Amino acid sequence: MPTDQLTPEWSSQKINTSFTRKKKDQAMPQKHWILVANASHARVFERASFTAPLVELTDWLHPESRMPARDTERTPLGHSEAGRAGLAPRSDLKHLHRSEFATTLAKYFHEAVLNHRVNALAFFVSNPLMGELLSHLDASVQHTLVAKHVLDLTSLNVTELDKRLRREFRL
Repeated sequence: MPTDQLTPEWSSQKINTSFTRKKKDQAMPQKHWILVANASHARVFERASFTAPLVELTDWLHPESRMPARDTERTPLGHSEAGRAGLAPRSDLKHLHRSEFATTLAKYFHEAVLNHRVNALAFFVSNPLMGELLSHLDASVQHTLVAKHVLDLTSLNVTELDKRLRREFRL
């Protein structure tokens, strides 16, 4: 078999790749979402490009996560469901509230990814909510996750947050 037949025909020809490129005005905008959260407060921001400003999309308040157990407890303190103190394990209400909050956030991101409203996600979430949130995310959301930092930035205003994200995290 001659060696010229082993070489692909297109190797010496110019390939038309115009069908793979889009004009700048037709390009799909890259929507990057940034979650800033702790156990009781979460904010989602969007940035279309590195030079674009942060735009706050939504925020959640979950005050039950910060309340003392006695304020959210439905049974008298010191008593278990079995009626005798210390025999049946009590569920940790903080963990339950954190799990509910993480589920709410995970559902929100799932819907956003499913509806192609976001291309990339970055999480700045305090511990232990980060672990809880990651355990509730499905595979499609995890594939869009480009950065995760265990850090509570919820106290920063939008201007300070924008500066810090650009300076320290290049986001």
